[in-house]
Amino acid sequence: MKKAKRNYSIAKTPKELGSLLGLSDTDVALMKFKADLTSLAVKKINSSKLTVNEIVKLSGVARSKVSAVKNGASVSVTSDLLIKIIAATGAELQTPRAA
Repeated sequence: MKKAKRNYSIAKTPKELGSLLGLSDTDVALMKFKADLTSLAVKKINSSKLTVNEIVKLSGVARSKVSAVKNGASVSVTSDLLIKIIAATGAELQTPRAA
């Protein structure tokens, strides 16, 4: 039996991934924003001295979502929930000032 030749591409940046997936620049920016929020949420959860249950109580976010974020599985977690989780850990979020 002859093996089928596989064609694949490797993306090294969010922009390259977006291009491969046919995403708009806006969609790429949103994808990167959510990835950055997820990374920050995981870091803040792990560095806080709070339990998952404490973060659930403080954030109002379902335990399943907080646990998913802690374990790096945030596909089903929206950006607003990530922000609530980050805030519940005591971290302060700052937005860039307009020029």
